[in-house]
Amino acid sequence: MTLLQVLPSTGEAEPLLSTQDPDRIAALLGAHGARFERWPLKELPAGFGDDDVLGLYRAEADRFSAETGLGHVEVVRMAPDDSDPRWAAEARASRDRYFNEHTHGSDEVWFFARGRCGFYLRLAGDDTVHVLVAEAGDLVCTPSGVRHWFDMGQTPDFAALHVYAAETDWDEAFTGDPIASRFPHMEALLATAR
Repeated sequence: MTLLQVLPSTGEAEPLLSTQDPDRIAALLGAHGARFERWPLKELPAGFGDDDVLGLYRAEADRFSAETGLGHVEVVRMAPDDSDPRWAAEARASRDRYFNEHTHGSDEVWFFARGRCGFYLRLAGDDTVHVLVAEAGDLVCTPSGVRHWFDMGQTPDFAALHVYAAETDWDEAFTGDPIASRFPHMEALLATAR
């Protein structure tokens, strides 16, 4: 389920606003310069790879890049791998790393071809955090310089297009603010929204 909740920056669990309506989500995020849209889902083949994801969504990615000027497109995939004894520790370390407030030097765009992730955006200053759980078919754009953090879930399992201005703009600048530690992870948000 796609879900947007606006929470107090104190991390209190009671949302000030909660919606699953894609049009309302787009309007609420758009009012702060962020972007949300839905793309039609296409079936990924069994055993798909990066080239399959890029191939299926090439027309949409090209259109989006031409419209926004964001020209670097890559595929980011994570899926459980029981054959790799390091996978669980590496997934946990990656989740922990990005569940810390940071910024990027360009707009950062994610489109989910499979799975879901959570975005915690400080769009309206220090008073609120817009939390978007994006699922397959969702595109979310975090504007350059916006403080945010990212939750890929306890067991990351997603395939996404990641779009930004240039390869070096993916580098994150961590703010050092411990705000993320006051907020529930994506699974807890989804559990309370049902």
